[in-house]
Formats: sequence, C-alpha cells, structure tokens
Amino acid sequence: MNLEYWMEKAKQNALIKVKNGEVFELKDLFDGVEWERLSKGDRIRFGKFFANAISERKIPEIKRVQKGANNHTRYIKCMEDK
Repeated sequence: MNLEYWMEKAKQNALIKVKNGEVFELKDLFDGVEWERLSKGDRIRFGKFFANAISERKIPEIKRVQKGANNHTRYIKCMEDK
C-alpha cells in the first residue's frame, strides 16, 4: 500500500467534498467500493497514518474529534475565513 498516494487522495477529497464544519470519518473520503477493496489491515494502517498526520498538523484544515459509537475516529473540517 502506498500511504503517500492514499494520503494525497484523502487530503484532496477532504478539501473538495467535505463542507466546512462537517464531521466525517476517513472512509467517507473515498467511494465505498474503493475503500472496501483495501484489506482490513491496510485500512487500519492507513487510518493510523492519517490520524498521525492530523496530529502533526500536516493538514491544518482538518481536526480530530471524538470517536463515534462505532469506535471509528471522526474528524471535522474547519477552515478559517480569510
């Protein structure tokens, strides 16, 4: 799995598809079929990679919020008005 490729794809989709103030899960950034084609291990590994990138502020427009009832990490897009 090319983590950098998936990270770039997630970042672009988050900035284009997600509205400001909207809460989402990582899997929401991809088409259902595309996400489901990844093995469970790859989804978990990429989820950790993405969460670490958010913690390191590599995508400043995205912040981590509480986990949902399904125990999946949730994020929010919060772009400041310029």
